[in-house]
Amino acid sequence: MEYVQSRLAATIPYAKSSELLELLLPVAGANATSTVRRNTLGVGRRLDAQGLEIRSEAAELEESSANVSLDGGYLRLCRPDEEKSFEVVAGRAMRAGVGQRSVAFVRTVDEHCHERVKRVLGAFGRQDLPMEVFTDGDIQLRQWQLSTLPRARHILDRYHLRRRVAKLNAVVHGRPTASQLRSADHDWLSRLAGGLKWRLWHGRAPEAMRRLATMLYVLGKSTVCRKPAARQIRKLTLELLGYLRNNSDSLPNYGRRYQAGRRISSAFVESAVNQLIDKRMSKSQQMRWDPRSAHLLLQVRVRVIDSQLRDDFARWYPGFPSNASTMSLAA
Repeated sequence: MEYVQSRLAATIPYAKSSELLELLLPVAGANATSTVRRNTLGVGRRLDAQGLEIRSEAAELEESSANVSLDGGYLRLCRPDEEKSFEVVAGRAMRAGVGQRSVAFVRTVDEHCHERVKRVLGAFGRQDLPMEVFTDGDIQLRQWQLSTLPRARHILDRYHLRRRVAKLNAVVHGRPTASQLRSADHDWLSRLAGGLKWRLWHGRAPEAMRRLATMLYVLGKSTVCRKPAARQIRKLTLELLGYLRNNSDSLPNYGRRYQAGRRISSAFVESAVNQLIDKRMSKSQQMRWDPRSAHLLLQVRVRVIDSQLRDDFARWYPGFPSNASTMSLAA
């Protein structure tokens, strides 16, 4: 019963879990919404403590690098008088021959988040193997990554970088800009902005930053600076230039990596954020959360998504069928 309640509550809201259990099971009193919530969070507490036990599940692996990606999402705070949100960090690690492991936590609640990530990476064997960490370039995530995985190489996610460049190009080449600026100034800005994507793809970030600095010079001319479109382009240019400078050590040659079949994007963690946070806790739902309760529910949801919850129950309760025994029985 505890396993079924936890698995359902990690997938759908507590009230809907209770309604479904009432239809399927005869013990109505054990299926109340408050009971489902209490039992699920109790499982989350056990998993929260278990997540700090670092042990290797894969002793010998090929010398392949692990890909780790981190991203953040936001949930609405449960106190209705405060229109605030709190951050949830979600991540996913992948390595050939092992598969994937997910992790999620509320940073303000979890005092052991560093150890939790190391526990997840313990599933991949030795920690001295090459490791690459992908993020969207957020400064807090970068600082957290440096303190948790100082030896890992950080790589800026190509998708987030491309979006910023595309946004700047759309404004520069837009009709309002062409109508407000002189042809010579607009052509100059268009040539400078048009070469950014190619240079960043081929690992020529310094050249891209010099082009952005030149764009700021053009935008500062007396014939340009007073135009509304110029002010918008200047804002986007400053943001992109600061973004590149803050992540200057994380800009590889994306084209070379792509041709070699290596990862250039954190798309696999975008799906993790959607699975772990959005689908259950925020997307299309007017939910408010207590940070501690959200953290405990996330520990259950991580194990459900990684298909590990049944193995956890098999360790806690002797005789409970694990994933391996269930597969053998089915065969």
